[in-house]
Amino acid sequence: MRLTKSQRHLLEGGSDAQRQAMRILLALAKLSDADRLIPVTGAHVSGASYKMIGDPGLEFLEDAARDARVVIPTTVNPLGTDLQQWQDLGIPPEFAAKQERIAAAYERMGVRPTYSCTPYHLGTRPALGEHIAWAESNAVCFANSVLGARTNRESGPSALAAAIVGATPEYGLHLDEGRRPTVVVNAPVRPRDLDFSLIGLVAGERVGDGLPFFRGFRGSESDLKWLGAALASSGSCGMFLLEGVTPEARRASRRGLPSISITRKDLDEARWQHTDGTDADLIALGSPQLSAEELRDIARRVERSPPRIPVWVFTSRAVREANPEAVATIERVGGRVLADTCLEVTLLEHRFGTVATPSGKGAHYLPTLCKQKVMRSWTRRRGRASDCPVEFSRSRREREARSAPT
Repeated sequence: MRLTKSQRHLLEGGSDAQRQAMRILLALAKLSDADRLIPVTGAHVSGASYKMIGDPGLEFLEDAARDARVVIPTTVNPLGTDLQQWQDLGIPPEFAAKQERIAAAYERMGVRPTYSCTPYHLGTRPALGEHIAWAESNAVCFANSVLGARTNRESGPSALAAAIVGATPEYGLHLDEGRRPTVVVNAPVRPRDLDFSLIGLVAGERVGDGLPFFRGFRGSESDLKWLGAALASSGSCGMFLLEGVTPEARRASRRGLPSISITRKDLDEARWQHTDGTDADLIALGSPQLSAEELRDIARRVERSPPRIPVWVFTSRAVREANPEAVATIERVGGRVLADTCLEVTLLEHRFGTVATPSGKGAHYLPTLCKQKVMRSWTRRRGRASDCPVEFSRSRREREARSAPT
């Protein structure tokens, strides 16, 4: 392993946290056949929800926070609850107290208290070719695919170690050869709304840990966010290419690659495959967290057609505070706009049993992480496709129509 003088100093003479961070990175490098650590300009750490990391994770972070300090700009994933609304949500006090300790540990290390799974919505947008160390699967997929930055799918500890050291092992998606497509995915279905999540779910299941090159459609940045989040959830993809859209697609060679096709029938089957609920207790939006534009879109929708059941919207604290009118509109009809947390890492199981969501990522994880049954909800509107689709009132009629004898 080739170490720079400063990296060797951290390994041999650094603080306890620095030596531990170097050991984590060197172990990862050995497993990945990387022969050096390369500088990174930023990090995004996962593992902030007490629900997900429990007491062992809390102990690890508090131990690290005694002398660990990040040396590059570092953001962090959502918490297990909105710490400003936890009492109204019925969160147990012990859970909230331990969640506050996790947040405090990160902040002592110098991590920015964003508590968001969408750092790219909050001004953290690395440039084409820039090396970073991000955990959180949707953020990794977005950074590599949409922005053209370079990061592997880090774990929480390895991303934190990279933030402390300022470097990460050079392998995988940091290398040109690791960013070459492995399969062509033809999807001539003119996707709109929920279709992007469904394409991601189908492609992730078929491609696994490959790198898909999509052909046959276009999408906005928001569309690609939902596509990548679902793709990285049902599969292990850390990147995709979309012909004519993503920055590295033009120079990617497809010669000799196998190809698969995704049809409208495939999308319909995927939607029903991820629908195991009947009557939803909750409409949940924001997996990944919603952008400001998506939050305002939801506010317009609920104002036009108030939901018959509660709607919870997940976004960042910055977006919530910057859009008070949208927040007031949603909460005026009985909804909640929750910040600093996200759909799968918060506590739902103590209040709900079935969730309606347009999120492919949410549909994939809710049954296991939150013990929820899921209903896939969607809408189609004339004109511009919605950035964050949801259907508030027709799901019962559609289910009845689908189950009626033919």
